[in-house]
Amino acid sequence: MPSPPYAPFTQTETAQLISNLRAEGRRISSFHGAGRLRYRDREEESELNLLAAGGRPFKVRIEISHPWGRPLFFIVLDGDNTSVLSLVDHKFFKGQSNRLPMDLFFLLRLDLDSIWELLSGNVPVLPHSKAASLKPYEVTLYNGEGEVTQVISFFPRSLLPRSVFFPYEGITIMLSDFKQDDFGPRPLKIEIARKDTNQSVQIRYKDLTRNKPIPEEVFSLDPPPGFEVIELNE
Repeated sequence: MPSPPYAPFTQTETAQLISNLRAEGRRISSFHGAGRLRYRDREEESELNLLAAGGRPFKVRIEISHPWGRPLFFIVLDGDNTSVLSLVDHKFFKGQSNRLPMDLFFLLRLDLDSIWELLSGNVPVLPHSKAASLKPYEVTLYNGEGEVTQVISFFPRSLLPRSVFFPYEGITIMLSDFKQDDFGPRPLKIEIARKDTNQSVQIRYKDLTRNKPIPEEVFSLDPPPGFEVIELNE
C-alpha cells in the first residue's frame, strides 16, 4: 500500500489504518489467554506461567505462577482500582497501579484501556488531535499541543501492527506470531520493553480465545486472612 514503495502513508491511508485498528478493538468484548511470561531485568531472566482474562466494561485479571504451578501473583484491574495479591510475601496491594513497588508490573504504567487492548490481541489507539505518517510504514499520533503521544509501525506486506511506542510512559510494545481467529488476526507473542531500563516482559500465548462469556466473579479479588493490606493511594 504506500505508493511509491517505501514512501510514508498518505493522509487517506493513515486515517484508514487508524480507523481499522479502532474497529478491530471494538469487535472484541472479552478474552481469555494462557501461556508463558518471560521477564528480563538486565542479566537476570525468569520464565513464568500466565493466565489473563478481560471483559467489558474494561476489567482485567492476570494470574502469574511458577512453571511447576505454584501461584505467585493475582492481579485485578477494574476502573481506577488495582488489586494485587502477592502470595510471595503475603501482601495485598490496593489502589493506584503506578504506585506498585514491583518492577515486574511496569506494564501497569499504561492506562487500563491500553492494557486491555494489548492483552486481548489488539493495538490501543490513544485519543489524539492529529495523525501523520512521517516514515514508511509508520504512523505518529499527536495531542492538541503538538506533542507525540504514540507511534505505531506496521509490517510492510500485511500492514499488521508491528510495534507501538508510548513516549510518555517510555514503553515499547512489539507484536508478532499472528494467528487468525473468527475476529481477525491476533498476535500470540507480545514483548513489552522499558526505554529507561534494560527490563522487558515477553508474553507468549499458547491459546488466546476472544468473545466468550467470562463470569463476573473472575474479576473479584479480596485479601485472605492474615495478609497485610497496603493501600497505594496514600
